[in-house]
Amino acid sequence: MDYQVLNTELLENVLDALPDGILIVSSQRQVVYTNVRFREMWHIPQDIELADEGRAIMQFALSQLVDPEGFMRIVEALHQTTQTLDDEIRMRDGRVFRRRSVSFLDRDLGQSRIWIFTDVTSITYSHIDTLTGLLNRNKFERHFSSLSVAASPELVVGIAIFDLDHFKLFNDTYGHSAGDDVLRNIGKVISEHLQRTSDAAYRVGGEEFFLQYHSRTREDVIELMNNIRSAVEALNIPHKANPPYNRVTISCGFGVCTQPKSPEFIYRQVDNALYKSKANGRNQITLVELDELSYSI
Repeated sequence: MDYQVLNTELLENVLDALPDGILIVSSQRQVVYTNVRFREMWHIPQDIELADEGRAIMQFALSQLVDPEGFMRIVEALHQTTQTLDDEIRMRDGRVFRRRSVSFLDRDLGQSRIWIFTDVTSITYSHIDTLTGLLNRNKFERHFSSLSVAASPELVVGIAIFDLDHFKLFNDTYGHSAGDDVLRNIGKVISEHLQRTSDAAYRVGGEEFFLQYHSRTREDVIELMNNIRSAVEALNIPHKANPPYNRVTISCGFGVCTQPKSPEFIYRQVDNALYKSKANGRNQITLVELDELSYSI
């Protein structure tokens, strides 16, 4: 008995039995394997084969994505690294896939990568904060491990933690119903400023928000956060318990990185920057250069 053939057939049978879509890519960016579920999920026609190193399959798959450019930015950033990934992607037909990836070293394929896709459409909306329309804390905790995974010299990642200034006093003064209206407006402001499906905003606490944003320049990610802060102030929502502004404002800690960092390091540094903004008078942003040093803007 040829055990090598047996093992290959057994492995393919096991992978084809999985409920997840499996894609394996070699160090040369060649698609070397797709299981049956992958083709079903991505509606890949049976006549599209791997003969052209998977280029036709990838083009067909990319055409179904809401943000194919964002999808490929992540792929390029991870290529031939050992970083893991766990995030979500959105399809043009409304479906949502959880996307996971790990690297492995193969004697023939080199530093290769396996991609795992799970259809999570039916549970996606359980991760939406009903008040703001943003993602909720449960979703944030699931995404926490991939905070800076796309950071590279060619792709800057901006990460912000911000909250509303003296929001408890706002609720005490104007009532919780008015406070809920403020949170709805904050959700709208944030949603209007997000440009790509690879960006994400979360309501992680009562009045605390977390945002991750990608761009090709450092200036763009800084401008985005400045625009959000200004847009909140421009709502002109009265808040007499928030002097000297006397309107609803936000304080923000904001980190920028071009090199992958641990999620724990990022959160700690950005959270510290938030408290500096509060200590320095609120309604402002403290920028921390996660690759270097921190300063205020």
